Amino acid sequence: MRSLAEVLSDDNRALLKVIMETRPASISTLAETTGRRVSNLSRTLKTLSHYGIVDLKREQNRVRPIAKAARFRIIAA
Repeated sequence: MRSLAEVLSDDNRALLKVIMETRPASISTLAETTGRRVSNLSRTLKTLSHYGIVDLKREQNRVRPIAKAARFRIIAA
């Protein structure tokens, strides 16, 4: 549960919201929009993809991030 909480940090949820609102054509475009480095975004997006929160679509010679959700409700039993 702790690792999921880290993945859904405030920063990552804000990033997901930016992805949903701007629909960037590539990780480089997202980096320009957010002011974050491409390497940092790539690592974060790979983690979010691993959890099924983001799709990374390879198109020609770029990768387009697609957020599946930006709001979450976690219910612990």
